[in-house]
Amino acid sequence: MRGTALSRYGEVARVAARQQWIYRAELALRSVSMVLFMGVFIALWHTAYGVSGTQQMAGYTLPEIIWYLGMAETLALSTSRIFLDISEEVKSGQLAYTLIRPMPYPLFQVAHSLGTSIPRLLFNFVTAVIVVLLGTGQLVGSPAGLAAFAMLAVFGLVLDALIAVLIGLTAFWIEEVMPVYLIYQKLVFSLGGLFLPLEVFPAWLERIARMLPFQLIAYTPARAFVAFEAAFVGRALLGQGVAIAGMLILVAGVWRIARRRVVIQGG
Repeated sequence: MRGTALSRYGEVARVAARQQWIYRAELALRSVSMVLFMGVFIALWHTAYGVSGTQQMAGYTLPEIIWYLGMAETLALSTSRIFLDISEEVKSGQLAYTLIRPMPYPLFQVAHSLGTSIPRLLFNFVTAVIVVLLGTGQLVGSPAGLAAFAMLAVFGLVLDALIAVLIGLTAFWIEEVMPVYLIYQKLVFSLGGLFLPLEVFPAWLERIARMLPFQLIAYTPARAFVAFEAAFVGRALLGQGVAIAGMLILVAGVWRIARRRVVIQGG
């Protein structure tokens, strides 16, 4: 029975991935964003290292920090926007018809989100590798780091999808969910290590950031890529597992409350 349920979610993800691939123009536009962002980052960090006259900052060489930013940006451009679909279904009343699916609505949306995110991840990763290679002229990392990145990236996207579903469910109480998403996005950008590795933060801010789940989405996969450490990857996987379990419980609780507010409107 459990295998059948997993196969259903896998099929949802597969169909969503095929649909995402049809819209290759969107993937290309995201790649343009990657080129622009990384062009700015490469110029800024070349200047920062040149002015400081140092070979390392917070344990990162110049090529390492650029590769780190490329991998973090890969994750940021691959994250879910499923909250927009959920919000629209809630506001239009279409949600009432989707409840007949033979699987819990939130988990269906998580599977659908992963199906759209994985092609983006692959496309963005290839783009980042090309751009960073052109910008630095050298490879960093290792096969173990690449494998760790892939594993942590997938779990990071699962966590992000659960948070996106939770944001979408707030549409039962507020008219527009985009402000909630923008707050979450800024937290990932700042405390999640997207623009700067956590090691660059002041010690007090680094401690706070490491206690929050946002760094599990961008920082941990990117850090594992540039500097593989088995102990770090183990702690990161444990952190992601705890965060995903906590989000599953939270989403399930919010969904139970939200279902009571479902109103089927005519028309």
